[in-house]
Amino acid sequence: MRRLLAVAFFALSSAAFAQTPEQQAAIEQAERVGREIYEHDRAAWLGTDAIREDMGDDVGRILRGWITERQGNDVVATFVTSDGDRPRSLYRAVLRNGALVGRGQANAPLAVHQLALYRARQRALQSDFAACSPTYNTVALPSADGAFADIYLLPGTTDANLVLVGGAHRLRVNLATNEIVETQAFSRSCLTLQRGPGAAGLFFTHLTTPMPTETHVFLNLSMGLPLYVGAEQGVWSIEEGRIRLVRERAE
Repeated sequence: MRRLLAVAFFALSSAAFAQTPEQQAAIEQAERVGREIYEHDRAAWLGTDAIREDMGDDVGRILRGWITERQGNDVVATFVTSDGDRPRSLYRAVLRNGALVGRGQANAPLAVHQLALYRARQRALQSDFAACSPTYNTVALPSADGAFADIYLLPGTTDANLVLVGGAHRLRVNLATNEIVETQAFSRSCLTLQRGPGAAGLFFTHLTTPMPTETHVFLNLSMGLPLYVGAEQGVWSIEEGRIRLVRERAE
């Protein structure tokens, strides 16, 4: 993977630029979904630490993955094991306002909707997507009608100074048939940035969509660092999960 130095400071105009209603709707959608991805991923991350604390590192031998679900103000991470070929819950962790408020072992068959989400997750992970990391984290977000789930595949790293910009994917899965019906790659390369000491922000170019996407919002919230994204219309900033056009492209 290509590594680039993060910018320590990126001087941009503080002015915001007017957007069309369609553009504004797309921005708001990216912000909402990006924050939802972040909260689900955080529930899985903190839940993973909790299950290892409570059940020991050897739990990895029987752990088969996880699903996360929005329940009101909470995100519940259910960690899955198997009883033969039948997935079962092994452990649950509850995230509220960024912190775990509940955790503990569980031992029950997955509910029908949970089983569908789990199988969709496994289907996406086993698909022929272009990977940019040996490890991938997943977030499954069901559609409003419950017929589909968008499975986000997010490249993982244990190096806190690496920012994996490239390599994220979205796969839409039919929950009734477990078939992939739509795919989206959020980048054209495995772009990786190096977060340097005292960096005030990161700048990179984005070519696959006219403006930043939900995965950029997720990245901003995960890293806690402003992002500046050069795209078709100009340069966008993402700070605290909010997208803003700060410099229009010159004609």
